[in-house]
Amino acid sequence: MPKLDTYGSQPPIELLRQFQDFHGFYDREKFFWKEIQDMTIAAACAPPGGGRNPVTPRFIRHFSMLCLPTPSEHSLKQIFNVGNP
Repeated sequence: MPKLDTYGSQPPIELLRQFQDFHGFYDREKFFWKEIQDMTIAAACAPPGGGRNPVTPRFIRHFSMLCLPTPSEHSLKQIFNVGNP
C-alpha cells in the first residue's frame, strides 16, 4: 500500500477514489476535466500490518468485500500439484 502522507491519506488511493466518485480526473496542466468511460476497477488487499496501511472507508465503500480464509496445507497441495503424480 502507498505510504501515508502528512495528512494521513494515500494519494494513489485517493486518485482511484476520485475516479470512482466522479468518473474522471482534473488535468492540472491544461486545466480541464478528463472523463473516463467504460472502466472497471478490480482490487485485492490484505489486512493492515507488515508494511500495509489501512485502506480508507471512503474508498472501500465502492467495492463488495469478499473475505477468504487461508487455505489449508492440504488444499494448497491439491491446487499446486495438479497434473503431477
